[in-house]
This record gives sequence, structure tokens and C-alpha cells, in this order.
Amino acid sequence: MPSILLDARNVVRHHGPRAVLAGVDVRVHTTSKIGLIGPNGSGKTTLLRVLAGLEAPDAGRVARHGTVGHLPQLAGDDDPRPAIDVALERLGVAAAGRDVDRLAGRLAAGDLDAIEPHGAALERWLALGGADAPERLAAAAVDVGLDPALLGRPLNTLSGGQAARLGLAALTASRHDVVLLDEPTNHLDDDGLAALVRVVRAHRGGLVVVSHDRAFLGETVDELVVLGDSDAPVDTALHHHGDFASWERARADRRRRARAEHDEAVATRDALRSAAEETRRRAAASVRKAGAKTHDGDKNAREWVRMRAEGMQHRARVVGARADRPVPDAPREEARLTLTLTPAERHAAWVVALEGAVVARRGWRLGPVDLQVGAGERVLLAGRNGSGKSTLLGALAGTLALTAGRRTVAPGAEIAMLGQARGALLAGGSAGAAVDSAGRPPALATAWASAEDGAPDTDGVPGDAAVAVRVAGLAGVDVVEARTALATFGLGAEVVVRPPVSLSPGEATRAELAVLALRRTTALLLDEPTNHLDLASLEALEAALQGWPGALVVASHDARFREALAITRTVAL
Repeated sequence: MPSILLDARNVVRHHGPRAVLAGVDVRVHTTSKIGLIGPNGSGKTTLLRVLAGLEAPDAGRVARHGTVGHLPQLAGDDDPRPAIDVALERLGVAAAGRDVDRLAGRLAAGDLDAIEPHGAALERWLALGGADAPERLAAAAVDVGLDPALLGRPLNTLSGGQAARLGLAALTASRHDVVLLDEPTNHLDDDGLAALVRVVRAHRGGLVVVSHDRAFLGETVDELVVLGDSDAPVDTALHHHGDFASWERARADRRRRARAEHDEAVATRDALRSAAEETRRRAAASVRKAGAKTHDGDKNAREWVRMRAEGMQHRARVVGARADRPVPDAPREEARLTLTLTPAERHAAWVVALEGAVVARRGWRLGPVDLQVGAGERVLLAGRNGSGKSTLLGALAGTLALTAGRRTVAPGAEIAMLGQARGALLAGGSAGAAVDSAGRPPALATAWASAEDGAPDTDGVPGDAAVAVRVAGLAGVDVVEARTALATFGLGAEVVVRPPVSLSPGEATRAELAVLALRRTTALLLDEPTNHLDLASLEALEAALQGWPGALVVASHDARFREALAITRTVAL
């Protein structure tokens, strides 16, 4: 088998009139570990599908010299088939087996033309490990901490963590020459992430992974393909032949150089403009002097002054032309996002407390729990998938009813969960109900309905993102305040007039931060907030939370995110 397993050249792919990919190259060798990164919507998933052969490029070519497996995340998949059947499809074994059976049927019917295709299909089935795939998958499930009994359950009945581990088991059992992974870290706990790193490192063959988990990328990939990089055209790829840490350093150095070149060019331009203006001023003074009568009427002196003035005017034009040369663009920098609280909103020593709290969900019980969250405290909820972190956050938020115990909120405290207001932001016409479920007064449902009906204070754009933020925020917020809040969190005029449902995950998170700023939230609950966020949105979220004086309660398996938040206390479940 050749050392190049997958060779994509000048790939172009359109979604409608928009070019999602334009001139993208990817080359996967037998030992390649490639990270595919970029903003939400930059075409990463599309590129994976083109590499896998699930979508045809509109231009360019993709050559495959071996088996290529596309293993997107299984969490959230609504497939009702048994989990093992879905996993075998992802391994390619099920489809290969169907090809063998189909061609065997032709042979049994006496079709001799099926002899060679049947042999090739059988060879492919064997190469993919079809002979022992179910047994291998069951053993892999044990290795990654998934009960093999769950393989017989419908996929859509598995929790997010269980489905994520099923995907990890499929990766472990895979015999593909090249594996394409799409966000494999989502919904995995710390043990699952450690197992994923171990499996990826041990994989024999090429690998291309889409991920925004910086710690995972730092431990696994040795090459990066960056789509939509701020230093390259949005629809082309930037290649970095090095690990993630070296790419971060190179990006920082590149931006520092670009900033220095821009600042130096601006300073030079300003100096040249000043020099040109001063030269013009002196030339004008010389012209006036040449036109005046000298005390002795010396015509030669006047001519000399006139020629000198003309020379100065020429020099001013030359210097002015140099000043008008294009200045290199400044590097694109994200505005630093901030959440603030006034001293009056931080007067209480604590914000929310649980006393002897018990929550029962679908036959599962958490508690009794005693937990008090202090003002400004940063609490990490730690534990495996299924240990009750999300349940405890729901109890703190008041969205899950207690079967025993008590929840107390400090006077004037405003408790919110990132993700809780997303229904109001994204649900379009049904946002009123989502606002109610997010804990806002029922009257806001009427406010949303009025906004959708085109009430005068909706700025004539019913159902836009600014209206959504206004409704999900405090009562009395007008559209101007909502637009200002959105702009503060990096969402400009183009975004605020779009339907809320069109917001990307990163844009929706920024809009939610705008809601929290309007609501003057004093305690923020975060349940895996980094899932589905691109690197720029991750960095923006970290920036917004790092200097925030309010309380944080966080459930996250993103190691870099936890480090950035400077956690002060860990509660183990």
C-alpha cells in the first residue's frame, strides 16, 4: 500500500451560491495525525464528508488508496436501531457484508460475472475485520468503560456520555486505513478523554480529526489544517506542519508581526502626511513671497523664490504620494468580552444554597446534598458521566424539583444557566414558551408575541436576534439596549437582524452572554459550555468569564477551559 492513503487536491464545494471550500488540499499519510480546525461554519464537517466520499466535490479530486472510515459523533443521534448495528455501519462492516451477500446471491444464480466483484467484496469485508467485528466491538466497549449490555439497546435511548463512549469503542475496533473523526471529545468525561487520547495515539494509520478541544489537540495531532483562519481567505486552508502548541505560538507571532507592520506603516504614513503638509505650507509662503515686490525690485530674486516654491510643491506631491500608499491591514482581533456587576449587586455573602436536597430522575436519585455557593466563588463539579453533575446544576438553577430538602436564593440574587435562555433565542415563534421555561415572568411571552406581530418598538424587524435578546433579558429592555448588548459581545449589525435560529453555536453563546448582561446575573451555572464552540468563541467566553465578579458553578471536562477560570473549590460527585 502506498504511503499516501488519501490525497485531496484543489477541492471546491458549494452550498447553494456560497463557496464553502475553495482550492483546499489535504494529504494523509500512513502516520498522519491531522487536526482540522476553524470557526463554526467554515466547512470542516463538509470537508470530512468529501474526504470520506459521502459528498462529491464540485471541483478538484480526491484519491483514496485504502479504506476510509467516517466516524461522526453518535451523541444526540436519534437513530432507533440497536447501538451495535449503528456501530457496525460506522465501521463499514455492515455495508461490506451486504455487498458480499448480494454478490454471493448472484453467484448462486449462476452469474459468473460476479466472481471477481465477489472476491473483491469479500477481501474488503475481511480487511475491515468483518469476521470478528461484533466480538471486537464488545471488547472495545469494556476497554472504554461502556457496559457491553448497552450495545443491544436502541441508540436513541443512550445518554450523551454513553453514546460518546460507543463512538470511542467504534474507533478502537476500527480497521480503517484512514479514520475521520468529527468532534469526538464532546460528552466524554475525564476518563473517556484519557481513553480517547490513548486510542488515537495507538491508531495505526492516518487520522483526520475535527475538534476544538485544545488539550486534546495538543496531545494527539502533529499537523493542522486551518479553515477560515483570520490570516487567510475564509474559504481556503492554511497548513501548519507542527503540533497545536507550535501553531498557537506561530499564530501569536504572526499577529504580533502584522500588528507591528501595521503600526509602523501607520506611523510612517502620518509622518509623511505631516511632512507633505508642512512642505505645502512653506511652498505657499514662498509663492506669496515671490508675488510680493522686493525693496530693490530684483526680478532675479523673485524668480529664484518662485522656482524654489515650485520645487517645494513638487516635493510635497512626491511625499504625499508616498503617504497615500496602502497600509497593511491590522490583524483581526476579537474584542475582549466582559460581564460586570455593580457593588450593590454583590452585597450578599452567598447567592444560592441547597440543604438536604434530593432529586429523583427516571429511577435515579441524587442526594441528600448540602451546598452553598458564595458570592464570587468558582466551583467545579467533578465526576464521571452519569454522576449527577447536570442534575445538581438543575437543582441549583431551580429547573429540577426537589423531592426532599430545600433550595434558597439570596435576596436580590439572579441565578442563570448558560444554555437555559437558548430556547428563547433560537425557537423563533415559540420563544415565549422557552422564555417562560428559562425562569422569566410569563408576561414576557406576551412581549415576545407583540414583538413578532411587529409592535412599533421592535424596530420593524420582528423575530430578529435583537428582539430575542430583548425578550429574554429584563422586562423594560428596548431594542436599542439589546442591539448595544449584542454589539458588546461581538455581534454586529449583520447578525442582529438575522433570525435567531440561524445563529451558529458560537453566536448563540455570545447572544446568551448579552442576555445575562441585561439580566444582571449574579450566579452563572455552566454545563459543558464549550461543546460545539469554535476556538474563537471559546477564547471569547473565557475572556468574558475570567474577570467577572459573579459566582460560577461549572461542569466541564475541557482542561484548558477549567484552567482559564481559576477554580477556587472542587465538589466531587
